[in-house]
Amino acid sequence: MNVVFAGHEHFYERIKPQRDIYYFILGSSAKLREGGIARSEITEKGYAQNQTFMLMEIAGDQLNFQTLNRSGALIDSGTLERPKK
Repeated sequence: MNVVFAGHEHFYERIKPQRDIYYFILGSSAKLREGGIARSEITEKGYAQNQTFMLMEIAGDQLNFQTLNRSGALIDSGTLERPKK
């Protein structure tokens, strides 16, 4: 499993896997982007209403994640599994 984390944009976005690569944009920990997020056909989950942070745990071949807003509300979560060879 390949995962990319970026943070330049000022919102949270999880992109649908592209060529078996998972993409997360985690830029909403500071100032939010004015006007919110422009969703596209590759947006799996997007959030721009409040600051967020992400918790991750790697256990064996699984990566578990939770994205929460600054009030502690769950915004996104999931488990990514490493493909069997």
